[in-house]
Amino acid sequence: MRLRTLFSRLQGMFGKTRSESELSAEVQAHLDSLTEENIRRGMSADEARYAARRDFGGLEQAKDLYRDQRGIPVLETFAQDLRFGLRMFAKNPGFATVAISTLALGIGANTAIFSVTEAVLLRRPPFPQPHQLAMVWEDVHLPHFQDDQDTPAPGNFSDWRNRNTVFSGMAAIGYRSWNLTGTGEPVRIEGEAFSADIFSVLQTYPILGRAFTPDEDRSGAPHVTLLGYGLWASRFAADPSIIGRTIRLDDESYTVIGVMPQSFRFPDPDDQLYVPLALTAEQLANHGSHFLRVVARLKRGVTLLQAQSEMEVIAQHLTAEHPDSNTGVGVSVVSLQNQRARNMRTPLLMLSGVAGLLLLMVCANVANLLLARASARGRELAIRSALGASRGRVLRQLLVESLLLALLAGMLGLGLASWGINALRAYGPAEPNFTEVHLNAAVGAFNLSVSLLAGVFFGLAPGLQSTRREVASVLQEGGRDSGSAGRIRTRGLLVVTEMALGVIVLVGAGLLLRSFVLLERIPLGFQPANVLTLRVVLRGPRYSSLAPCTAFYKQTFERIQALPGVRSAAAISFLPLTLQGRTTGITVEGQAPPAPGQLPFADFRSISPGYFATMQIPLLRGRDFSWDDTPETPLVMIVSQTMAHSSWPDSDAIGKRIKLGSLNDKVPWVTVVGIVADVHQLELIGLPRPAMYFPGSQDAGTGDLLRDWVIRASGDPASIASEARAAVSAVDPTLPVSRIRTMQSIHSNYLGPQQFNLVLVGLFGALALILAAVGLYGVASYSVAQRRREIGIRVALGAQPPEILRLVVGLGTRLALLGLVLGTIAALSLTRLVAALLYGISAHDPLTFVAVAGLLLLVAIPASYIPARRAMRVDPVVTLRHE
Repeated sequence: MRLRTLFSRLQGMFGKTRSESELSAEVQAHLDSLTEENIRRGMSADEARYAARRDFGGLEQAKDLYRDQRGIPVLETFAQDLRFGLRMFAKNPGFATVAISTLALGIGANTAIFSVTEAVLLRRPPFPQPHQLAMVWEDVHLPHFQDDQDTPAPGNFSDWRNRNTVFSGMAAIGYRSWNLTGTGEPVRIEGEAFSADIFSVLQTYPILGRAFTPDEDRSGAPHVTLLGYGLWASRFAADPSIIGRTIRLDDESYTVIGVMPQSFRFPDPDDQLYVPLALTAEQLANHGSHFLRVVARLKRGVTLLQAQSEMEVIAQHLTAEHPDSNTGVGVSVVSLQNQRARNMRTPLLMLSGVAGLLLLMVCANVANLLLARASARGRELAIRSALGASRGRVLRQLLVESLLLALLAGMLGLGLASWGINALRAYGPAEPNFTEVHLNAAVGAFNLSVSLLAGVFFGLAPGLQSTRREVASVLQEGGRDSGSAGRIRTRGLLVVTEMALGVIVLVGAGLLLRSFVLLERIPLGFQPANVLTLRVVLRGPRYSSLAPCTAFYKQTFERIQALPGVRSAAAISFLPLTLQGRTTGITVEGQAPPAPGQLPFADFRSISPGYFATMQIPLLRGRDFSWDDTPETPLVMIVSQTMAHSSWPDSDAIGKRIKLGSLNDKVPWVTVVGIVADVHQLELIGLPRPAMYFPGSQDAGTGDLLRDWVIRASGDPASIASEARAAVSAVDPTLPVSRIRTMQSIHSNYLGPQQFNLVLVGLFGALALILAAVGLYGVASYSVAQRRREIGIRVALGAQPPEILRLVVGLGTRLALLGLVLGTIAALSLTRLVAALLYGISAHDPLTFVAVAGLLLLVAIPASYIPARRAMRVDPVVTLRHE
């Protein structure tokens, strides 16, 4: 019955013309019937008609009652309000354009930031029951080394997997890369080595072929591989018959047994190929070599907290069993979703907060525009009230207009957000999840929600202010622009709010700017200008021993150094500032063996002769390496200044010996032959860590390859890239050359997240400054317009232009100062939330606060001065005659 009534009412909404005709005819029939009956009672025709109208009641009230029963009044009046709002915007295109454009900037900025937040923080990993997936790390706290997410050792992984009762499965991952040959030009392929149970842990399987078997995940098993979807499509034309064929990886044959789904990009988005991990029995017993990543799936009903508790107990048992390797080594269990957002959580929350503050400023600005417009519409609204419109009806009309503005701005803001998302993907930091940022249903719903909330927020205060005035007083003012002290106070309050919010945004931008400048000024320990880098990795049976590798290096470097514009060339195992490298415990000859967990740690790299000269790292004492340092000569090393001071604080490091690992490890002693200046290898913040360098032409047991090459040019390093690639191919055409980039770009990429935060917050700060100036200008202009008669009287009584100037500029300055004080108080409380993003300065840096105050006052005075100039030109005769 209710559905039938609803259907009938909906029909009534779409047949109005006919229904109105039928309604008028029916009402007239009732009146005619009553009139005829009155005539039969002896009344005259005129008396009968009058009596019929009186008995029937109000015609319009009766029709309204019928209309309410026929249709859906709320929807009908809402449609009327929408049509009226569109007509009003068409009559005032300038106002509509300014309001919609201003709102679109705020809504678009928030939508773009939310699209990143949704992809990085909120979107679930693309696996079944992703809430059950977790990464398991070593939590290391030692005197000389701390890392709450250190890569696990194979022995620890094996014991975790065998002893836990909280995970339904646990799998290990090891980074790999290969030279792919035999299918066109040689290319370098990034990928992973998986333990066979990773597919059941992730509950994701190949779309073609099959996954690895346990027998294939053993040392000595036949070589098999899984292709990533991208590699399969680009290199093999998505050929389904690829299954069972062999490909050449590092000059060895691998049988393709499957192709992974297109959405599978785990753990790194650049991965294109997968092989079995195939840990040996010796590796599974090793608790001191840390190079794995571990993913696990929680059993149904088990929480992360329960898993963490059990894993900590297992870690304690391992410490008791293996004190030399496991002292100070705990376990950290992190949900996969939180792991994906680890580095971006704080910056994105900060950017979301700043974008929200900017939207509040936009809303305050548009509310000021609506208040000014309401003054011009005062007479119109009063007439509507006088004709019977209730205060609620008028308020609803004004709110519908505000919501219509917000929705139109939201549509434009969605377009701006789409452009902004493309810019974020192109110029944002090199974070894996940034490739997944795009518009989707969640982003669209957010855009709609923000638009509706903004419409209510900026429309409510002007609407209430406009419906509060007495109808009679407005009509008595005639056609003059109606204003009130209450409206001026409301606009002043909105401007103070804008100024306070602007202070918060600008202080945040100033702090990030000062921090970024200090980061850029940190001495790197090397000179990145004019340095080209590239990667060449020697793999396969041809380069299985050190001699052919050394021969290749020497021959290729000779060719590169003979190129025009090349000053020098060298190689290293891991470039600085790429967040890659190796660290090991060391034993210093002649010093007492440390207790378990007290072993000192140092970073180590393998380099070629000439690396220090090419990177312009000062050699402080001793000698550089040469190609004469071979496996047949005594093993040598060069240490950093920090390591020399920390390992031999009271003696000369030259001639001293060090062993990698503990005293009992079966590795040779290595002699220090040189000391170089410190280099920020892994991170800029903090003091440089102790570092060791080994010659790539010797074998000190590191297992490192000279994979990253550096070439110092006399001019633009990019101009020699093709010649350097040709020089490598001339020596061995089967070796791919990859990752060609300048050292300056690597430095810029390292600072990318900080630069990303600075650019966005700086852009928001510039918009906040403009909005604050526009808001202050609007209030000053409105005040001059409303006080024109008062100013005219003041001038007629002898007020001089400087007095009028002080009157108007004083109002703007007072509002700016009040907003500045309130904003500074709020900023002092809120900036502590971004303290983790700052370097070298306090979150309450006084210079930043003073600079922001000066900048806002510098903008506030001109914003008030322009309306003041108009006030100074007021002619009292013309003004008073008009009044």
